[in-house]
Amino acid sequence: MNIVEISNKFPTELHCIEYAEKLRWGKKTKCAYCGGTDLQNRNKDMRHRCRDCNKSTAVTINTPLHDTRIPLRTWFFAVSIITDAKKGLSAHQLKRNIDVSYPTAFNMYHKIRELMADENKGIEDLEGVVEMDETYIGGKPRKMNDPCFKPKKRAELDKQINELKGEGFNFTPKGKSKAKCQPEPKRGRGTDNIPVVGIVERGGDVVAQVMKTISYDNLKDMVKKYVNEDKSVLVTDSLPAYNSMKKIINHIKTDHSRLYSYRGVNSNSIESFWAIIERGIMGQYHSVSPKMLPNYVAEFVYKYNNRNKNDKMFNEMLKKLVNPIN
Repeated sequence: MNIVEISNKFPTELHCIEYAEKLRWGKKTKCAYCGGTDLQNRNKDMRHRCRDCNKSTAVTINTPLHDTRIPLRTWFFAVSIITDAKKGLSAHQLKRNIDVSYPTAFNMYHKIRELMADENKGIEDLEGVVEMDETYIGGKPRKMNDPCFKPKKRAELDKQINELKGEGFNFTPKGKSKAKCQPEPKRGRGTDNIPVVGIVERGGDVVAQVMKTISYDNLKDMVKKYVNEDKSVLVTDSLPAYNSMKKIINHIKTDHSRLYSYRGVNSNSIESFWAIIERGIMGQYHSVSPKMLPNYVAEFVYKYNNRNKNDKMFNEMLKKLVNPIN
């Protein structure tokens, strides 16, 4: 549901409260404390008082929104904007869109990400052709200047720089953001970047998780948890950690140093999912802390698995926001 539809369908805070009550209790609104249905008319703050327990009750009581002071209508807009952004959006952008402070936008976004992560726990029994691969989150270092940079070209550039400096131009980077480089930069495996492992069923769902160490035991546990081994064939690259997968599942691999696809044997589906994550992080978030990375990955997994169900995502997230916490 997009923001225009929300504006038309829920023009006031009361409309949002009534819709949330239907999501939580159905046709008959109940007391959030005792479950009673004998409620007085709404007060000025749009809450009910329960005649059974004499408490003031609201739809957000004992839910993830229990202590929120943010209007429900603002939450409706936030959920719509977040679920509609395939590659995510920054907390600063959300702040501007719903007119709240940055800390508020940041906390709202992570609250919704946590609910997405919870929803992802139901993923299991991927089957058929399933692809498994890993990516590394943390950016790519710049290469060192070419040591064979020709002296003549260097002298020409030095002369041009000196002339421009003489005219008052300053090329020294401002602030602390000076470009860094490594003589022989490594990329992917062998770096300090954080590994994320994913499994995707072709044409179906994906699952991904941050993995501290890429090892056969960790990869095997992930396959056993999410894949129906008896009804699947696993496609991977030639990483040695995958070599023993044939013990638990039909396994076929491609050597990416020689080719990427042969007669349909490839990892294009999982690579496409990595592209969404990488573009989201580079284009929207720019950098992600190791502590928060699982939440960001969960967001991308949830959106990929519901990529054709925008209205479902909106209602699903709202329902989780107003459902009681166990």
